[in-house]
Amino acid sequence: MPAPARIPAKITVDFSNVEDRREAIRVPEGDYLFQVTNCELRGKKDDPSSKYLNWSLTIVEPTKFKGKGPLYMVTSLKPEALWKLRNFLVDMGVNVPKTSVDIPIAQIVSKKPMVGGTVGDDEYENKVRSKIGATFSKADWTAMSTGETTATEDEEEAETADEDLEELDVDDL
Repeated sequence: MPAPARIPAKITVDFSNVEDRREAIRVPEGDYLFQVTNCELRGKKDDPSSKYLNWSLTIVEPTKFKGKGPLYMVTSLKPEALWKLRNFLVDMGVNVPKTSVDIPIAQIVSKKPMVGGTVGDDEYENKVRSKIGATFSKADWTAMSTGETTATEDEEEAETADEDLEELDVDDL
């Protein structure tokens, strides 16, 4: 017969920095305006050398869903997938040249840039959650939400939107 397990009288555990359980965020499929709130560099569980950026975004519009989030946008750092990261940065208003550059992620996140995104349902571990499938500029979001479709107006709005991000020309860093 095995010896009885030793039950400790008590243990001290610090839960002050433990995240609360994250419920899967679910909103109706469609287009939203988001604010970028965070970004983490991660490695895949099965291949830690395979790195990606996990962006956290919160809904800004439509106002009915304002504050919902975070929803996540994953951008792989594999060479064949860098197009998605480049497009995402451009959609946030960051000028990204087609050359090797250092991307100031912390500086970009600190500006809390806005970006449009198309949300769809995604099943993961038998749970359905909302996932951002594609992104587009804030100017495109404004044009879509107001019904404007002329390229000239979109270009003018894109030039004036997110002026703080104009300083984030990664080529100048």
